[in-house]
Amino acid sequence: MYKIKPLLFQLSIIGASTLIYGCEHSATRPLDTIRIDVGAEVPSLDPTKAEDVNSVRIMYDLFAGLLDFNQKNEIIPGMAKSWDISADGKTYTFHLRDGLKFSDGSPITAKDFVYSWQRLVDPKVGSSYSFLLSNVINGQSIIDGKKSLATLGVKASDDKTFVVTLNNPDSSFLDKVSLPNLYVIPEKVIKQYGDSWTNPSNIISSGAYKIKEHVVNGYILADKNPNYYDAKSVTIPHVKYLPYVDLNSSVAAYKTGDLDMTFQMLPVDQYKQLKEEYKDQVHTIQQEALSYFEYNMQDPILGKNIKLRQALSMAVDRDALVNDVLQDGKSPLYAVVTPTIGHGEYANLTYPWVKLNREDRLKQAKKLYTEAGYSASKPYKVTITYNTNEMYKKVSIALAAMWKENLGVEVETQNQDWKTFLQTRHKGAYQIARGGWFADYNNITTYTLLYQCNSPQNDTHWCDSDYDKLIVKGDIERDSIKQQQYYFNALQRAQDAYISIPLFQFSYSRMIKPYVSGYDLENNYLDHMQTKWLKLDK
Repeated sequence: MYKIKPLLFQLSIIGASTLIYGCEHSATRPLDTIRIDVGAEVPSLDPTKAEDVNSVRIMYDLFAGLLDFNQKNEIIPGMAKSWDISADGKTYTFHLRDGLKFSDGSPITAKDFVYSWQRLVDPKVGSSYSFLLSNVINGQSIIDGKKSLATLGVKASDDKTFVVTLNNPDSSFLDKVSLPNLYVIPEKVIKQYGDSWTNPSNIISSGAYKIKEHVVNGYILADKNPNYYDAKSVTIPHVKYLPYVDLNSSVAAYKTGDLDMTFQMLPVDQYKQLKEEYKDQVHTIQQEALSYFEYNMQDPILGKNIKLRQALSMAVDRDALVNDVLQDGKSPLYAVVTPTIGHGEYANLTYPWVKLNREDRLKQAKKLYTEAGYSASKPYKVTITYNTNEMYKKVSIALAAMWKENLGVEVETQNQDWKTFLQTRHKGAYQIARGGWFADYNNITTYTLLYQCNSPQNDTHWCDSDYDKLIVKGDIERDSIKQQQYYFNALQRAQDAYISIPLFQFSYSRMIKPYVSGYDLENNYLDHMQTKWLKLDK
C-alpha cells in the first residue's frame, strides 16, 4: 500500500528549498494602479490566438465583444445592447450600441465583427479556438480549408446589426459569444502590421484598457481606455500585470506590498500558514475545472496497451494527493469531466473501481500491470512532462513515487516553460504530460471537445469515430434528456479507453489586499476576471 509520509517529507524539502518568508512593509502603494499576478509571460495578446488562462486574464481587460458576463458568470449585454433568437434556434441577430469605438477613436461597426469572426476560422491563422464557430454555417468547411471566409454564416445587415446563422441550435452559443476569442479586433491594424500588431506601439484594443508598455518576462502596463463603451464603470486608471511563474516569489511580492492580487494558486507548503496569518485576504473557491495527466496515444507503448494505462491510473491515490500533498481545497476526481458541470447531470460518470477500497484497487492495478507485460525485473520506464510550476512539480513527484512504490515503474520528470510546454502537448512530443482544462462556460460541451478527433484541444491525440458520432448527435438533439444521454455515452467511451488520468477538480486560491474592493469571488466559479469590476479604496 502506498505510504504517504515519506513522500510528504520529500515534498516538504522541495518546498523548503524555495520558500521565501517576508513581512509586509509599509511601502507607499500607487493609488491609481492595481498590480496583478498573471502567472506567466503570456504566449499571445491576440484574442484570436489566445488559448491559455494567463493570456485570457489580460484579454478580458483589453478587448470586448457582443456579450459580457457578470461575476456570477451570467451572460449580460456587451457591445450588443440586445439580441433576438429565431424560433428554430438557428439565427441570432445582435443589435449594437450607439457610438462604439476602438481605443484610437475609430468606429466599431458590425462589419468589424464579421472580420473578427472570419479571422477566427481562417485556416491560415490556425486558431485552436476556431471550434467555437464550427456550428456556424460553413464554419467547419472554412476551418478545413474547403470554403472561403466570405461564406461564413455571419453578416452585417447594417452598421449596427450583426446576424449569425447556425447549422443546428446550440444551447451554449451565447456563452461562446462571451469568450475573448470572439471579441472585436481592428482589421486595419492587423493588415498593416501582421503578427506584430499586438506590439505596444501598434496595438489598438476595444476593451476597458489599452496597452501602454510590455517588457517581456517583466510586466505589462495598461491604461484605462477612454473610448470604451462602458468607461464610466472603470474606476482604476492603470493595471500592471506581473508574470510570476514561481508561486513563492508571488507570495513574497504580496507580503512586501509589491503585489495587490495573486494568480490562481498559492504555494502548497505555505497555504495553511497564509490562511492563518492573512485570514480574510486568502480566498479559496471551488472551480469548474479539472486536472489530469494525459497519455500520448501516439506513443508506441502507451497507445497500444490499455491495461498499462488503467494500471497507472488505479495506482494513483487521489485522496492522498489532495489531502496530504496539496491540502488546499481541491477534490479527488474519478471521471473525464467534473461532477458539478451543468447541474450535476454527469455526476454518475465514474470508474467502477471507485467502489473498491485502496488495497483492492492496488491488487487489481498490479494484476493489470503484470498482464500488460511488466514486472519488478522488467519495469515500465516513462517520462512525465509538466510546465514550470511548484504545484505541478509536486504532483509529478507524487505520481512518480506512487507508481514506483505500488508497481515498480521507473519515472523521470521534466519541466518546460509554459509556451514550450503548450507546443510539446500539441505536437504529441511526450509520453505522459500534465493536462488541465478550465471550463469556458457551464455546459458539458466545454469538456467534450477535449476528446474529439482532430480537436486542437485534444492533446492525447486519441481518435474514436464512435465518440465523435455520439457528440454530433448530442449537438443537434433538441430534447435535453436525449441530448444528455448522447453526451454521457460518448464520455463513457473516452473514460473506458483510459486516455488520461483524472486527478482532481480545481479550486483556485487567491490573495487580495483589503483595499481592493468590488470583487465577488464566492460566486465566480469559472474564475473569469475583469479589472473593471474592481476598485482601489484609499
